[in-house]
Amino acid sequence: MRPVIGGRDDQEVETPTRPLRILIADDHPLIRGALRHDLERGGLEVCADVATGAAAVQAALRERPDLCLLDIQMPQGGGIAATMAIRRSLPGTKIVLITAVPDEDGVLAAARAGADGYLPKDIDPRRLPQAIRAVAGGETSYPRRLLWPLLRALRQATLALRNLNAQSSPAPLPACRGSGNVNEAPRGTQA
Repeated sequence: MRPVIGGRDDQEVETPTRPLRILIADDHPLIRGALRHDLERGGLEVCADVATGAAAVQAALRERPDLCLLDIQMPQGGGIAATMAIRRSLPGTKIVLITAVPDEDGVLAAARAGADGYLPKDIDPRRLPQAIRAVAGGETSYPRRLLWPLLRALRQATLALRNLNAQSSPAPLPACRGSGNVNEAPRGTQA
């Protein structure tokens, strides 16, 4: 049996007989409808569509989708809060955040929350199912132009951690002679 990728531990992810199950959350009915249309036209199954962050968390727990496609800005928690809650309860479920205005702050918030992807709402409708399948298969999906802020933030965090470790680590121990055998008597003494 192949390993389970999504949030449902009772079934395999997308097989010839079972398409990926997607939860859509966006506070605009027109956007939800367009996303549903694009995903279903691409052969994916929409198991739920909801309008708030809180409803997204409830629907995810109930439906156990393979992937959640969440608007970053929604009432009652929004996509970032929903991502963190879903990630805690269903760590195997993939999460992609969508936004009308992709920006540096949003991409950093998405990555910190644990999102597997961050897509603009103006993505080519023919590309959306491909991007969703790629994320469900273990890839990430972030706009290229926003990768530099992610790398910069990672570098800054790494440097800060190194500096913290350097400040808190004890002084190095002097080098010891011998073979390292604890049963060996120190040199120059009788055993």
